[in-house]
Amino acid sequence: MLPLGASRLRQFSHLIPIGIGIAIVVVAYLQALNFPFFSDDEDYIPLNSKLASLPLSELWRLFTEPYNVFEFLPLRDLSYWIDMTLFGFNPAAFRIHNLILYLLSLPLVYATTMSLWRYFRPDAATSAPWFAAIVTALFTLHPAHVEMVVWITGRKDVLAGLFSWLALWLAVTARREHGLSTPHAIGTLIAFAAVMFSKASYIAVAPVIAILWCLFWFNLSAKDRQTTKLLWPLSILLLAVLMLITFIDNSTVKNPSDLGIAMVTQSLAAMGRLASITLSPGSRHFYYPVTEYPYFSGMIALGGLVLAIASAGVLLMLRKRSLEGFALVAFVLLCVPYIHLIPFRTFALVQDRYVALALWPIVLLVVILSWRLNTLPRTLVLLLVSLPWIIQTIDRPREWRNYEEILNADIREYDGYYVPVIYKIIFVHLPQGLNGEALTAASDILDPDMRKIAMNVVQADAVRGRAINTGDPSNAISALSKLEYLLNQQPDKYSLNSPRAYVLNACKQLLVIEWESLAKKFDDDALVRYYAGLWMTKMSDYVGAISNLRAATESRRLPEEMRGTAYKNIGFAMMRRGDIAEAETYLRSSLLQMRPDMEAKCFLAEIYQKTGRMEEEKGAELACKKYKLTTESVP
Repeated sequence: MLPLGASRLRQFSHLIPIGIGIAIVVVAYLQALNFPFFSDDEDYIPLNSKLASLPLSELWRLFTEPYNVFEFLPLRDLSYWIDMTLFGFNPAAFRIHNLILYLLSLPLVYATTMSLWRYFRPDAATSAPWFAAIVTALFTLHPAHVEMVVWITGRKDVLAGLFSWLALWLAVTARREHGLSTPHAIGTLIAFAAVMFSKASYIAVAPVIAILWCLFWFNLSAKDRQTTKLLWPLSILLLAVLMLITFIDNSTVKNPSDLGIAMVTQSLAAMGRLASITLSPGSRHFYYPVTEYPYFSGMIALGGLVLAIASAGVLLMLRKRSLEGFALVAFVLLCVPYIHLIPFRTFALVQDRYVALALWPIVLLVVILSWRLNTLPRTLVLLLVSLPWIIQTIDRPREWRNYEEILNADIREYDGYYVPVIYKIIFVHLPQGLNGEALTAASDILDPDMRKIAMNVVQADAVRGRAINTGDPSNAISALSKLEYLLNQQPDKYSLNSPRAYVLNACKQLLVIEWESLAKKFDDDALVRYYAGLWMTKMSDYVGAISNLRAATESRRLPEEMRGTAYKNIGFAMMRRGDIAEAETYLRSSLLQMRPDMEAKCFLAEIYQKTGRMEEEKGAELACKKYKLTTESVP
């Protein structure tokens, strides 16, 4: 007979793998503790004066409007506000907060997995603790979590993940012999609302829970299988739709949908890429190429295979209780928000953070398959699976010390891929004046269109630098205008390719900086201020546009034929800023110039509509239509 202490130790021995996993990830993630803010971190935290200045008494405003430049995520922003208030702008505090939230989710992973095993495999319920412990340990050690924990911007994924696990655990434990526990079901809905307020793309948790509750309903006795009990799965789906509408209405990022075969192939490839990185033993990356990937066709095929297997999973669940079928369907559902059926703005079609939750059903499948083996071969298989993940989890955080390290890692892996190269040019080479290195990097880009753009970016920056040194801006005006023309001539097909569109936008933002630099140096040059103002208007930098265009029009050196367009753009910028009366004055001035810009009529029509001047609106609308017909007929 075992001593009492030894008996208790054996009772909890199944938790040892989880303990080892937690110890490894804590040590690994703490390597990045004192690294600086990275990329979007700057916009969300140090530069977010709107959030930093929000008083405690007005925290409710977080739930009525966006408090960052990108999206409406009240709970994520509330967590940032707490860190700002308690610790200021200390990156270590934000990363510790991320790590704590991540660790808090792990007991819920364990409890949810154990409950599911007992439901789907009641005849093997005694093995549930070990099964759940191994799944949780593998889930903990997966290197895809490094990005969301170490990168402070990943707070939305960590927070949404925590609430997702709470919702899933409540949903599983809501099962009762005659239906669902009402308190648990209501708690599930509340937890899911918290998920959506943390990150809206985690909406896929709702159909996973709905499927689970429908399975519970199907397994009730005939007398308990009342249709009204299906209101719970319907409720969480309805809540998901309502929350998504709220998110879309408050989001500052809105992209149009793209239809056609390109959308289908890209979506299938994204699904295949997401599936591949969940089990990949290879190194982790920040920018995963999809449409530019050498094995793009293979990823399309893999995506199609995943969907086919998931369809088989549906059939399995309809025939009997099948944890394998549930895992297959859950994986696809959790990936759906990231396969770009509706494009969203992102610098990579696939990222590690996108599989932070979806990899759980994949880990479930791996452990289920290994469970058919005896203890020793099962242990060896699971060690072989986990070892590359452990190595990556330990190694990856070191690359987050700065942006250049992240970019270098991706450049080494994907030689010639334009995304990391152009970002390195824009954010590393050019700010340091390394034009030679930038030109060499640009010439190595494999994509001919992006190579041409990158080389023109570098050349325009070099010409602008020489202009500042020589005091003659004429060549710089020509070089920046040439780059502007090139960026504006990119085909519409690039709008579907989010990374390409994102990179092009980064180049356009760089051009704003180039014009700002030139305008600051040559503040009395009317042409510099004019062209700088025009470009800033196109990039929605209305403050800069108004300042530069006003300076241009106040100069006698601005050619008369340019004044109409200058006044029109000032009026447009003021209109977008809400200065309606002054905007109207400038738009009318545009029409009085030697060469009037008739597009001013279109903007005046908009002003007349807002101010209720119906007769004037009709006249302006007619003139606007004539203007558009004229411009459309010009080849």
